[in-house]
Amino acid sequence: MRFFKKIFIFGFYLLFSLSTFSEMKITNEFILNTQKKFSNKEIQAIYDDLSLKEKVSFSCFNNAMQGLEKIENSNAPNDELLVIVDYTKPSTEERLFIVDLKKKELLMSSLVAHGRGTGDLYATNFSNKSNSHSTSSGFYLTGIVYKGKNGASLQLHGLEKGKNDNAIKRTIVMHAANYANKSFAQKYGRLGRSKGCLALPTELNSKIINLISGGVVLYVHTSFDENKEYDFSKLLSKSF
Repeated sequence: MRFFKKIFIFGFYLLFSLSTFSEMKITNEFILNTQKKFSNKEIQAIYDDLSLKEKVSFSCFNNAMQGLEKIENSNAPNDELLVIVDYTKPSTEERLFIVDLKKKELLMSSLVAHGRGTGDLYATNFSNKSNSHSTSSGFYLTGIVYKGKNGASLQLHGLEKGKNDNAIKRTIVMHAANYANKSFAQKYGRLGRSKGCLALPTELNSKIINLISGGVVLYVHTSFDENKEYDFSKLLSKSF
């Protein structure tokens, strides 16, 4: 009788352990969250509280918020922060915005360059292909800060299949560039262009990438996404 009791207890703990391991494995992956956290009215209210009307269109902000709702990660990404890059604007204007959704505050804004294959003054062509020298649009998750050939750089993990999921392979990152500043724009009528990376002013680079590193959702918005229902079908469910 004691023998069968021991077998039963052992089996119970074995099943419990396997169940726990399975849950741990699942929580180490990105999952798509179908439960809506914010109503359309709440998103509009947050947009108004952040006073973004003169900086980012509501269409852009709404897409970013809806994407943020759908992306979850067991490593607890910083869902209090959201980074928006609005490439509907010319490179001579600030196009990168970091918002604190908890405090309802715009923390930083900055110029940001695009890839030479993406366009001149405006970003019009986007690609996920190697050697295209183009920036990729869509949703990313920020990774680690590391020292690259352009100095301090921030990894960007593309979250959309066929759209930006080659970002790591292509080394599409955030880094400083001496062509991504106001004086360059005043001299040449536009910012310089990267090989696809999101290049920042040298004086702001470290501050920005250290603020948003380690699991912050970043959304790159384009004129193709403006005033359209965003297609979230390419969002990946994968671990990094």
